[in-house]
Amino acid sequence: MKLQQQVRDLLGPADPARDAVVAPAPLTAHDVILRAEDATATPGGPAGRNASRRTVLVGAAAAVAVLGSAGVAQVLRNGAPTGAVPAQPLAGTVLEPVAYEVPAGVPAGPHLRALAARLVDGPPDESRGYYSYQRTRSWGGFATVSPEGYMMSFVRETREWVADDGRRWQDTTPLGVEFPDAASREYWSARPQSPSADPSATRPPEGIREIPRDLVERRLPADRAELARWLRADRPAGELAMRTYQLYSSFLVPRRTRADLLTILAEKPGFVWHGRVVDRAGRRGVAVTAELVPPPGQSPQRAQMLLVFHPSTGELLAYEYLETAPKHRVLHYLLVLDARRTDTVS
Repeated sequence: MKLQQQVRDLLGPADPARDAVVAPAPLTAHDVILRAEDATATPGGPAGRNASRRTVLVGAAAAVAVLGSAGVAQVLRNGAPTGAVPAQPLAGTVLEPVAYEVPAGVPAGPHLRALAARLVDGPPDESRGYYSYQRTRSWGGFATVSPEGYMMSFVRETREWVADDGRRWQDTTPLGVEFPDAASREYWSARPQSPSADPSATRPPEGIREIPRDLVERRLPADRAELARWLRADRPAGELAMRTYQLYSSFLVPRRTRADLLTILAEKPGFVWHGRVVDRAGRRGVAVTAELVPPPGQSPQRAQMLLVFHPSTGELLAYEYLETAPKHRVLHYLLVLDARRTDTVS
């Protein structure tokens, strides 16, 4: 199985492109992936969903962007355009990987266990209300990729509310465009009519709207053993990092479960501790990475999963998917900006 298919299978029902209804694009779309099925759902864990989803929902909230270049989200591939080259480059940030305190890294086990032992309550533990709420910011979920591999994508900020009875509301706001490297920005700047990397970016805001509820009730793993099964703790570290992303995309994760999660990750060889970092929202956290390597003889692409945890509460602050070979660049990121309970949808 190629790396792209590995990632699709790992995302499973957390894939925000599942069942997405996309307005017809003004250009040919060769690779459109609308859903990824979780073929190996774990008993006792949350069942598959039928709605477009999500960027990290720490409480079943917020729409998640997916790994655009890995084929998890919708990808629009365009033929070589014609026309005059504009004089000005496209406005937009070229992403740089997060800087690590410990670039080479050390085994993460002792550090993750120490973090688990000193956790304090966070907003998911202290807040009360009928709805779980999450606000996230993500990039890379809806990407436009040229035949040569040059990529552009819009940042999306999403808010989602999930009621205790399963009803859900959401709104999404497209923000500025960002690029994984300078070459991609130069490529798309040379195109007279660069296509939208996010179909919603060309549509007026819809505001808060109710979206289809999950067909099967989701349930947070009840104890450490059930959580280990849900995470598929027998799989390689890179896959556990992806499942951690899925956990926070599905639930508000309480302190006890956060501690269990950290100790499960601590027991898995392959997680690397990089110490203190500052995420893309300017927040201080601690970082671990894990490699996702394709089988021998498959694609030469190598990927790394980055998890940034809050240094006191252990909540997931950020998740990033990075290509490490043949290029070194960010392909997708998610920031969990707010995760708590509330009594209002507004």
